Amino acid sequence: MAFTPLRTARLLLRAMTITDAPALAERRSDPSTAQYQGWTIPYPLERAEHLIENVLSAADIVPGEWFQLAIERVDDGVVVGDLAVHLSENGRTAELGYTLSTADRGSGYATEAARRLVDHLFEDLRVHRIEANAHPENAASIAVLSRLGFRPEGVRRESYWVGETVSDDAIFGLLRSDLEAGQMPA
Repeated sequence: MAFTPLRTARLLLRAMTITDAPALAERRSDPSTAQYQGWTIPYPLERAEHLIENVLSAADIVPGEWFQLAIERVDDGVVVGDLAVHLSENGRTAELGYTLSTADRGSGYATEAARRLVDHLFEDLRVHRIEANAHPENAASIAVLSRLGFRPEGVRRESYWVGETVSDDAIFGLLRSDLEAGQMPA
């Protein structure tokens, strides 16, 4: 089964294709994008192609696998970022991540795209819990999670490695019951 794209007023969330690799490599090579992420720069085209080929083998969001979505603007077809989602083996918990190109930050795209994916995970896939991690100094990402209703759950001290650099990892969680109780922001 292939992933059915998700739409918002301004965005199309679709499975990445190999043609997205150059933009992914460029976005992940940007120092401001990579600053709080788990990859080193530069991020070569071959690495982007390999990542996309690996997630394409799943074809959809399925338990035990990571899946990568392109965030595409509806009005001009430009890919402005990506979302990553991983379902636990039992399909009850999902992990969410996102990156946006530098030029498209501050536009609300990250919140809009992640909110649509959160809705899909809770409503269509019946996930019980969604988790997200962020570097404690990544204020923009933490603000997105807050707008989505994620709650801070703690910090794992010196648990996140990028090359030879270690940092703390802030943990956030959102339950389907939060959505059902109307506790998610509008």
